[in-house]
Amino acid sequence: MQTVEAAGLRIGDDHPPRVMGVLNVSDESTYGPSVFTDPNEAAGYVDGLVEEGAEIVDIGLESANKRFEVLSADEELDRLDTAFETLDRTTHDAVFSIETRYHEVAAAALDGGFDMVNDICGFADPEMAPTCEARDAAVVKMASPPDLERPGALTTVEEIHDALARDLTDKTIVDPAFGGWSEAKTLDDDREIFHRLGEFRDLDRPMLVSINRKNFLGEVVGRETDERLPASLAATALAVERGANVIRTHDVAETRDAALIGDAFGAGRGDR
Repeated sequence: MQTVEAAGLRIGDDHPPRVMGVLNVSDESTYGPSVFTDPNEAAGYVDGLVEEGAEIVDIGLESANKRFEVLSADEELDRLDTAFETLDRTTHDAVFSIETRYHEVAAAALDGGFDMVNDICGFADPEMAPTCEARDAAVVKMASPPDLERPGALTTVEEIHDALARDLTDKTIVDPAFGGWSEAKTLDDDREIFHRLGEFRDLDRPMLVSINRKNFLGEVVGRETDERLPASLAATALAVERGANVIRTHDVAETRDAALIGDAFGAGRGDR
């Protein structure tokens, strides 16, 4: 397994699982507790995430919810000032990631102080990978079609694997894209992806999973989103056992503990 370094943080099988907390600077984002448009409040929230155990903080400029219109690169760039001001006002160190689908936004963020990129469209912008490579930046590649307006719109393990395998950089982290990114994707699809999570290890890159309170877990336990934390933690331990190296979550402190248990006691984990 290739180790990826992001601003000095080493990510891979020879290192502890890393927790990625989330901040959104977009009013339309659906998870209210993570949404801040005031840089002072946003910085305080980020410091709290780091205190709870987040080593990476992912900052989103727009909601990826398919119900909303996709912002243009210029519209995302307009929101980047809030993200920069937030970084300037944080008091704790972390690896800061910018979530975007556009290479122009990635370049501006990396040049302005961000450490890595989270590309939810999986290099649909053909300049994204070269932009990150030119800056020696780690980049998360979420499995998606080559379409800037259809993030995550793949359903089968085979489609996802093929999409992730294309155009990998040496510092790519792969994300199999859990969740309802398209009308065609079902909860059965997510369950199948989770069962076969270990198959993505042959890509020889660290893997990020974002399963926090997802619907495919809620259906199993029969609970609504605000009651799904125990299910998310159980799934986190299993995901780490199956090869996940980064867990993206809104529940940082609890997820950190679950990830460490999966790392310490997962069958075969220590042999990797």
